[in-house]
Amino acid sequence: MTPLYSRDQVRGAVAVLRDVTEEVLLDKLRKDFVANVSHELRTPLSMLQGYSEALLDDIPSTPEERVELVQVIHDESLRMGRLVRDLLDLARMEAGHLELYFREVEVDSLIKRMHRKFTVLAKERGITLSAVIPEQPLILEHADEDRLEQVMTNLLDNAFRHTGEGARIAIKAEPAVFKDHPAIRIEVSDEGQGIPPGDLPFIFERFYKADKARTRGSSGGTGLGLAIVKNIVEAHHGSIAAQSTLGQGTTFTLMLPCSPPE
Repeated sequence: MTPLYSRDQVRGAVAVLRDVTEEVLLDKLRKDFVANVSHELRTPLSMLQGYSEALLDDIPSTPEERVELVQVIHDESLRMGRLVRDLLDLARMEAGHLELYFREVEVDSLIKRMHRKFTVLAKERGITLSAVIPEQPLILEHADEDRLEQVMTNLLDNAFRHTGEGARIAIKAEPAVFKDHPAIRIEVSDEGQGIPPGDLPFIFERFYKADKARTRGSSGGTGLGLAIVKNIVEAHHGSIAAQSTLGQGTTFTLMLPCSPPE
């Protein structure tokens, strides 16, 4: 606030008001992000240190116990690798440096490949995995097949982490209309835990799983997969949405335009 003078007398004041709501929110998001990254790295690092020290001190008394400790070290190192890879991927995407190699993509072939890729895991988990596609080809004229495979892999990984034995996971692709133009709709549905309605608006945020509806302790995800999925889908001028019912399951729906907007 600055006073206004006239002939050595104060006649008024000028006040400048600035809305800092967005700045405070961004600052909180930055702090939360750093805190989450620190937590995600600290946990596997602690386990790596503890179990490696146990091996160095010759604490395991049997070969089986040694193998078990080595397996934990291996699993945690893989988890750290996934986290770092996802962080770098997401950073590039949010900075606008996502590399896409566009060409014609046969979505029906992609769906068949993803079904084959996860069939073994489905049998191991006792989960029924199905894929439904029409007889006619489903073609995207301008898409990055590797990135779309990354999208499907993340969504299916997510479904398997939260779906129990005896339940079903389904992939479905079909022609659709998106923003008055031909498109392809892809759905990934599971009969898993479901997501509380209050958490659905936040599931595409970074580290959503750190303290939201689903806990990381039993699933082992990085909490970045859905944020990456959203960035890739939007880079294809498409959209992604989720519907979920607690105790019944979740369905993710992708809408991808068949040709790029003019």
